[in-house]
Amino acid sequence: MVSHITTLLYVECGVAAKYSLLISSSGWAKPTEFILSLLGYVVGAGNLWRFSSLCFKNGGGAFLIPYVISACFITLPLYMFEVGLGQFTQKGRVAAMERLPIMKGIGYATVFISVLGMIPFMWTMSWGILYLGHSFTTGPLPWGTCDNEWNTESCRVGVNITNRTVFLQDSLPQVQFWRNYVLRLSNGNPYNENFNWQMLLCSLASFITIYGCIAKGVKTSGKVVYFTATFPYVILCVLFVRGATLEGASNGMRKLFVPDFERLLSPQVWVEAASQALYTMGVCYSGLTAFGSFNRRRNNFYKQAIFVIPAGCLTSIFMGLTTFSFLGHIAHVNKVDIINVISSGPGLVFQVYPYGLSLLPIPQLWSVLFFFMFYLICIDSAFGEFEGLMVVIGDAFPISVSNTKHRLLTGAALTASLYFSCLMFLNQKSLYIFELVNSYGGAGICLLWLALWESISVGWFWNADKFAIDFKYMTGTTPSIYYKYCYKFLIPAATTAILIFYCIKWEPLKVGDYVYPWWANGIGWILSLSSILWIPGVACYVMVNGKGSLSERFKQGIKWGFEERYEGELNVEDDKEMQHLKA
Repeated sequence: MVSHITTLLYVECGVAAKYSLLISSSGWAKPTEFILSLLGYVVGAGNLWRFSSLCFKNGGGAFLIPYVISACFITLPLYMFEVGLGQFTQKGRVAAMERLPIMKGIGYATVFISVLGMIPFMWTMSWGILYLGHSFTTGPLPWGTCDNEWNTESCRVGVNITNRTVFLQDSLPQVQFWRNYVLRLSNGNPYNENFNWQMLLCSLASFITIYGCIAKGVKTSGKVVYFTATFPYVILCVLFVRGATLEGASNGMRKLFVPDFERLLSPQVWVEAASQALYTMGVCYSGLTAFGSFNRRRNNFYKQAIFVIPAGCLTSIFMGLTTFSFLGHIAHVNKVDIINVISSGPGLVFQVYPYGLSLLPIPQLWSVLFFFMFYLICIDSAFGEFEGLMVVIGDAFPISVSNTKHRLLTGAALTASLYFSCLMFLNQKSLYIFELVNSYGGAGICLLWLALWESISVGWFWNADKFAIDFKYMTGTTPSIYYKYCYKFLIPAATTAILIFYCIKWEPLKVGDYVYPWWANGIGWILSLSSILWIPGVACYVMVNGKGSLSERFKQGIKWGFEERYEGELNVEDDKEMQHLKA
């Protein structure tokens, strides 16, 4: 979990090496920069915000089982492939697939998934900025009282709600702040008719932050990294200790670890758990390949990066444990089942954590610290993905990053286009539009589809045995046979089974009790197809435009032969090493 300061080092060292912009360097200045940047990219808001929401929505322990399985057998092998792909080719996601033309659609699909994933992610960052701004007060926190203009008569603070005519999900002030002030949902509250200019400004601030990271350059000591790498864990440990000592916390934790095995029969649980494992680690997006491309080709990225996957998984579980401890306490105090505490959806942490922070001494201070932490981890993840897209643009149009001025103009165009796309959330249906884009566009089945074809690419078209040779060439380490069998058999079989299971037992998207109509789900499928169709589309284009018979055209499409991969790329020492490996 590294701050934007570290990522700035990445921009200065990595992009400069690639395009000779800012400094003379062959890549990352230190291995630590690569390691911490990976950690910052992987351990981010997705662990805190998205994991907790999906875990609560899908039954706690029933979600955790497929999540851990997917992380071990799908995410880890593909994670290593994507970093290695960038290091081996020294290019971004699209250009890296050029030598496997029939699978170049994977690169284009990744760009679409990255863009559609960043739009809701940046809006989430804007929610955090809004809460951070309101935390700077000497009076009561606005989400802790019932005397605000957005509160309704049903609002209750610190009172057991035993009257079933009043629903807990609508009565907590934290919930009303979220639904009526932050989202402005059309639920009959006159306040919600007001234009949400606060979120307009907060969204602008989030994009200015990301753009400012590129424009500023390196001006701060690298020692800041050690603060930003540990600060979030300090805050979460304090909240965990507080949450674990509350009455009813054990019931919430039990919900996280004790599975409802009937829920495992739901295809939605498997799709969302597997896609979350990919989402959390940044697999099937553009960032990992870009990070790898800034390494020297002969660098042991495996030794540097292997710990990041367990770190990401354990952080997600730890954050989920903290969230569920507060949920258990809220349920205990109000004498309701934990599933009736708060409606499931992307706003879970923005309702649960403000409640938990109110139980600490000087809640204003802890609220500032918590949402400042949230702000930092959002920067880490968003900037890594943003830079992944910049590398793709630079590979396709080198002039766009040929000097500092062009790079800043390109970055401005990218951030502006994403900012204006986010403005579709500025209406009274914002939560439902957000979840539609979040579930169908940048996650879900499109991630699993991409994972399927990535595994086929490396396992069969690149050939897992040849990839092992390339892996050893880069790292000096022979990969475990576990990777070979994952690439060739396990990942294709698992992702295909989940996708078929999902299509057979497909259910309309839901947020809380709201079931999306058929036309809304149709729009969602169009969003998914915008990335899915690139892979078969490009493959068909290559086959149609190839020369010779179908088998000859197919061989041309997977022309990543041993000698062709290395021809013209190696210096004398590298060539001697390859002769040794071939022998």
